[in-house]
Amino acid sequence: MTAAVVLLVALVAEDPAVLRNAPRDDAPAQATLWRGDWLEVRGESAGFLRVYDHRHERAGYVRPAQVRVYAADGRSAPELTAVVRFLRDAAGFESLGIGYAALALRALPAGEDPSELLAAIGTLADRLARRASARRLDSRDAVLAGELEVAASYGVRFKVVEPGPTDTRTRLCYDGDAWERVLATPGAAPAERARAALFLSVDRCADPAAPPAVVRAFNDRRLQALTSIDFVAERALPPSLLGRVRLRRAQAFAWHAFDQARQGQPEVAARAEASAVRELALTDRGVLAPEDGALYEDTAVRVGASRWAAEAAPRDTRARPVALTVSPRAPGESCLRVVDSRRAVLGEHCTFGVIWTNALRWSASARLATIAVQPLPSWTELWVLRRSGDGASWTFDTLAPSSADPDRGAGYVEAAGFSPDGAKLLVVREADGDGRPSRRFQVVDVPTLRVDKWASTADRLVAFKRWSSPGWRASTLALR
Repeated sequence: MTAAVVLLVALVAEDPAVLRNAPRDDAPAQATLWRGDWLEVRGESAGFLRVYDHRHERAGYVRPAQVRVYAADGRSAPELTAVVRFLRDAAGFESLGIGYAALALRALPAGEDPSELLAAIGTLADRLARRASARRLDSRDAVLAGELEVAASYGVRFKVVEPGPTDTRTRLCYDGDAWERVLATPGAAPAERARAALFLSVDRCADPAAPPAVVRAFNDRRLQALTSIDFVAERALPPSLLGRVRLRRAQAFAWHAFDQARQGQPEVAARAEASAVRELALTDRGVLAPEDGALYEDTAVRVGASRWAAEAAPRDTRARPVALTVSPRAPGESCLRVVDSRRAVLGEHCTFGVIWTNALRWSASARLATIAVQPLPSWTELWVLRRSGDGASWTFDTLAPSSADPDRGAGYVEAAGFSPDGAKLLVVREADGDGRPSRRFQVVDVPTLRVDKWASTADRLVAFKRWSSPGWRASTLALR
């Protein structure tokens, strides 16, 4: 019988390495090689390895000290996997790690679980894209460009994001193919499945101007990925990793709640928001990693922005001289109107956002009302409706969560109660814009809508102890 021929592969470990056309140090260069390039070993001559470079499609010679040689069969799989585990967290060696992981996948015996190696490729590719996006214009660009070409030779694909209004530099991001393959692998380790879902839950290449249908499709994909981790898998996860999964789920469910409400599906929106609140409540802040503290606060704001989707309208049977109605106007636009007993319109305000009618609250005098309006998935404003002195008209004013750009942050405003005479309005403003979270409990003067007093916690304001609504205290997320 003829012995099976075992392919010998040389992985370039030092860059730049030179592929020469003869076994001499002064021979002309055939190509420049970078970490992770793989070469087929075909022999040895005069202290050089005779190789074939499939990426550049040419033969040549390299010094043995610049490469590491392995047999591409099952015997090398444990050794290659061990190197991949080391390089997975070694900054600056991403292309080499991808090369090792690709070779380990080739050498892996049939039936073995590839999820660890696929997850390593996903981790390394994402880190390489981040390095490229943060690069400076210096001599290291050539090295980085070479390592990106090496990664691409293994089928790793990167997306290019052109500069936009909020980003002045071109960015690269990994398309996540390896992570998708991890989720599709039966029997993949729960921790790797969780990391795959977390990667796929954030669109680093998102276009801020993407149409709603594209954003909706992304949110559906991330919900599917995050909810694919079942209860059995959750029990096997480290607590900090499970906490991060729960927070990402809460964000996705909250976005889904707003989207369904905007499409006129209140029942579906209510179920989605209830799931978001549940995931947030199940997250144990004490086991989160330090870097996830900001993620928790950001998630709480995003869930709070959509919380009215799951709230029932309060029972209020008191008779008032006016009523509020919501009527459609242009496609996607709704108008809130104040009408009297003869259905005459005393005031009107229109929006393309979601008007949460179950958030309507009246003062005791019926001369003041507030209602929550959500124009964006993570941004909810408060409309303050006030009756004029003669009662013939009503004015509409908008209180925003903060002065931050709504497209770059999250925030909500909600009414917490009124003073008995209706002269003061209790307001909570919470926002997380540009990484600067803020939460303020405010006493607002109704005639001027100026803030009289504010504090970072409700207990520091006597007005909140005396006038805040029991219903608000029972359901708000601001008191978490």
